Amino acid sequence: MVTIGDVLAVIGTVVATVVSLWAMVIAVSVLFGERTARARERIEHSPGKVTLLGAVIALVLGIIVAALLNQPHGLLKLIGWVIYLLLLLTGAIGFSGLAALVGQRLKQMEPSLTPYGALSRGALFCVLATLVPILGWFVVGPLMGFASLGAGVEALLTRSHAVAPSQPANTTAS
Repeated sequence: MVTIGDVLAVIGTVVATVVSLWAMVIAVSVLFGERTARARERIEHSPGKVTLLGAVIALVLGIIVAALLNQPHGLLKLIGWVIYLLLLLTGAIGFSGLAALVGQRLKQMEPSLTPYGALSRGALFCVLATLVPILGWFVVGPLMGFASLGAGVEALLTRSHAVAPSQPANTTAS
C-alpha cells in the first residue's frame, strides 16, 4: 500500500535531484570553463565519435569498477570508488559542454538571452529531457550520458591550442 507520504517522498527526491544536477552543471561550467568549451566543441563537431567513445569507456570501466567494488579488500574498494568518481567528474564536464551547446543554440534563437541565462536554460532542458518516461529514461538519458563521458574524456586529454603571447610594443627611442 502506497501512502501519500511515499508519493511525496518520491516527488521530493526527483525535484531535489533535478535541482542539484542543474546546479552541478552550472558550477562545473563556471569552474572548468575551458574544459567545458572543449567538450562543447567535441560534441558539436563529432557527436557520434564521442558517444561511441563514451559507451566503450562506460562499458570497460564500468565492469572494472563493479569488479573492484565487489572485492573484500578495502584498498581495492577504494580504488574502485576513485575510478567511479573520476568517471562521474569526467561525465559532468562533458554534460556541462552539452548544456553549453544547447544554451548556445538557444541564444541563437533568442539573442536577448544573457550567457548565464542561455547556459541555465540549456542545463535545465538537458536535465529535464532525461525525465521523459521510457524515451528519456532508456534512450535520451543513456545517449546523453555516453556523449558526455566521451566528450569529457576528450576535453581532459586534449591540449588547448597555445596562443603565443603578443610582443609588447617597443617604446624605447633609438
